[in-house]
Amino acid sequence: ESNLLLSLPEGYGRVNMTFPAMPAVSVCVRVQWDPQWYQVSTMYSYAAAVFTNEFQLRGQLDGTGRILLALIVHGQHRPYKAFFPNDGAWHHLCVTWRKTDGHWAIYVDGVRGDMGSGSDTPRDIHGDGILILGQDQDSFGGNFTEPFVGNITDLNVWDTALEQRQFRTLNGCSSLTQDAIFTWSIDNMTRHPVVEYDEYENIMVLHL
Repeated sequence: ESNLLLSLPEGYGRVNMTFPAMPAVSVCVRVQWDPQWYQVSTMYSYAAAVFTNEFQLRGQLDGTGRILLALIVHGQHRPYKAFFPNDGAWHHLCVTWRKTDGHWAIYVDGVRGDMGSGSDTPRDIHGDGILILGQDQDSFGGNFTEPFVGNITDLNVWDTALEQRQFRTLNGCSSLTQDAIFTWSIDNMTRHPVVEYDEYENIMVLHL
């Protein structure tokens, strides 16, 4: 197992896989937000060649010591509502979306923090995109902005809309019988610009 050290604002991790077109998608990740970081941050961003803001999870600090979360799908920015405390602890964040009715939801530590439906463009998430951890892509695979500062691990992606009971299972560190199209592995990531290994951890550290 390995520890991944990245330096921002240039640092990021890129998932090395070819994504299919997805009529539904679910993404889970564990994050440890740096309590000293006060800027809008991008946990991950998925961009396609024809549309850069396809799918993205963002966070920002509010005035009461909470990290508010917002989901972007097809360029449509959902409200900052779901949250976790800015306590320096690890938190499990999951999002899901499906084309059929535009349903989307954000789960924090196994509990649904926000949801909605019906206000989406009825099309698939474009395939052959680029999934970047820790940066917003203002162009396809580049022009990075709004970096995340902290630790990231356990990123998993499914091409289906998971349900609340499944997110509770994942929050408890159990695996799902339904196979993910991407499962967390440092070997399946391109790291930039610096990588250091630690035999005890399997996390990605992003910091200034």
